[in-house]
Amino acid sequence: MVIEQDYLYWSLIEQLVVKQKYTILALSQDGREVLLEPFRNKQFTIVRLRRMDVDWGNTLTIDIERASQKFKQLLKNGVKGPIRVMNIYVSSLPPVDDLPDSFSSGYSELNGKIDITSTLLVKNECEEGLQKLESVLNIQFEDVHEQLKPNIEMQDIQHLRNRVIQYHNQQREEERRIFQNGKPFLTYIFLGLQILMFLLLELSGGSTNTETLIRFGAKFNPLIYDGEWWRFLAPIVLHIGFLHLLMNSFALYYIGPAVERAYGSLRFLFIYLVAGISGTVVSFAFSPFLSAGASGAIFGCFGALLYIGVQNRKVFFRTMGSNLLVIIGINLAMGFVIPNIDNAGHIGGLVGGFLAALIVQLPKQKQVLLRLVGLVATIFLMIGLYRYGIGHAEVQYSEYTIVKGQELIQAEKYEEAYSYLNEAINGEKTSNDHLFLLSVAEIELKKYDQAIHHLQQIISTDDTYHQAHYNLAVLYANGGDMTLAKEAVGKALEHDPTNETYQAFRNQLIN
Repeated sequence: MVIEQDYLYWSLIEQLVVKQKYTILALSQDGREVLLEPFRNKQFTIVRLRRMDVDWGNTLTIDIERASQKFKQLLKNGVKGPIRVMNIYVSSLPPVDDLPDSFSSGYSELNGKIDITSTLLVKNECEEGLQKLESVLNIQFEDVHEQLKPNIEMQDIQHLRNRVIQYHNQQREEERRIFQNGKPFLTYIFLGLQILMFLLLELSGGSTNTETLIRFGAKFNPLIYDGEWWRFLAPIVLHIGFLHLLMNSFALYYIGPAVERAYGSLRFLFIYLVAGISGTVVSFAFSPFLSAGASGAIFGCFGALLYIGVQNRKVFFRTMGSNLLVIIGINLAMGFVIPNIDNAGHIGGLVGGFLAALIVQLPKQKQVLLRLVGLVATIFLMIGLYRYGIGHAEVQYSEYTIVKGQELIQAEKYEEAYSYLNEAINGEKTSNDHLFLLSVAEIELKKYDQAIHHLQQIISTDDTYHQAHYNLAVLYANGGDMTLAKEAVGKALEHDPTNETYQAFRNQLIN
């Protein structure tokens, strides 16, 4: 009877590991306790099998409490809870007394952070217990009766155990080989190149200087509209400021080698460049602002690792999956919260890297249909977003010139702002925002008549533009025309009645 239950114990492990793709997390030295990680079953975090012959129900209670202490230690070591355990005992005979309460009601610790469900498989009730397990674990055990065959010998158990361990070792070896297809050579080339380009930017006018960045190839939509397509590639090695370089260099240093080892150097080169270009194209389509950086290419590395997750979910989540998803989520969230981060480029790089990985695939993969899907999707993505960006060129260029004009005025470069905004207005359809910024520069340069003309032009097309009414009121008051000043500030308050600056100025005019 004992030997039969030993065989059943290892048969169950074989069914779960080989047939159901469970992963062996831990195996005791004597082989009588094993912890398994379910592949698809989300009801349980761990399946624990214990081969022990039970005399008294209290023996099970003690063992469950002992197991609970191990799971508590996992939580202390940073394992994310709750931990839900399916606890399976394989015994020759049931206890001579009753089963403990923990079998009927379950065992819980730390306010539900550890939940243990237990069941007992014994010789005479084994088939019923297996059926219950099938229902709980949502699986189908194969050849149940074969597990209970008579005339079992010790060598049968040893062969069974060897098969399980050999299969487990083969799986681990295959997983290890995934990240041994190349050495991180090109990663360090790109790392050195972006540091070198940063030094050149600093020596040529500064890495935060707009003109210097444009001269070296940063993504600048107006010049891309004029046909400088090489600006889709050049920004990959340029960075705006030391902090930008530092963050992307650390990211590339840690994530690049994993991708290059997994895919090999040539595939990594393709993924990195396609992702970088894809990020720039998406940024071109949706963002009017000047941008540069390796972020799109680095997010492409994330996308390539996500592709590994699609191809081999178990390896992905065991090695880096959860942490990688958290890193991607945090970076994308930062892009939506913190200003001046080009999230369009990040998302474009992530998608581009995934598609590039779909095209080149992992070494030894030859799924031609998937390659074609990835290639067609990449081509459509690039062409479609480029055409979309060109179709919205006027709107984006207008937004850029407004931001540029604001920056010049905030820097008190009024002459430069005046010239720049005049040129922008003459080169495109005039917007009220352009005219207002121009009037601000004109006021600072004491070109009051021009400022009044442009402010009046604004309110002639949009009477709700209260900032224009207020500036007119100030100009009228400075010119001595208090009647027009009171009328203008009244209009400003009509459209923004809670503005304290407007209220204070009206009170000043009245008094």
